[in-house]
Amino acid sequence: MPRTLLFWRSAAAVTDILDMPPEPPAVQFDGYLPEPCVLEPEQITEYPDHLELSEELREQLKQWSVPQAAAEDMDPETYYDCVLSNAPGWKVGGWPAWNSTDPSAQHCSECGTDMEVLMTVATFEEGDDAGNSWSPHPHPGAGPYPGHRGYNATGVQIGSGYRQHLFVCPAEPEHPHIELMT
Repeated sequence: MPRTLLFWRSAAAVTDILDMPPEPPAVQFDGYLPEPCVLEPEQITEYPDHLELSEELREQLKQWSVPQAAAEDMDPETYYDCVLSNAPGWKVGGWPAWNSTDPSAQHCSECGTDMEVLMTVATFEEGDDAGNSWSPHPHPGAGPYPGHRGYNATGVQIGSGYRQHLFVCPAEPEHPHIELMT
């Protein structure tokens, strides 16, 4: 099986730019093929979903969230998840979102190691309930740009608006991956 490597590179290092990106020979539905869009990566810090935390830590977060949420006119019960955990959108690394399922450990089928999220492909770049905490940092040249579609910049729809997580084995990247929709 070929090994896929992910790495950063400078835009100046890209010399052979295609006029049109290649398309697959068949696409079953609109939304299965990403639309051309601007990729503006940024580093952020996010934390695990509250359901992955101990009961004691959840209670501490609930108490801490009351004044924080009041200052931003948000519900204290959802403040942590909306503002600090599970950044929306496409991302490399980070934590899985457990919006539609309970947390479940993903184990490598070959060696039993706890798998890690390699990347998340999400329908939406921002959540309606996330306030401004996960909005991309504005900088010169940032969108909106021609063809900008707001919360769904890629035009890709996962299920009925879900996220597709790709888990990999940190011990052996060649081991089979796991895909999980949440």
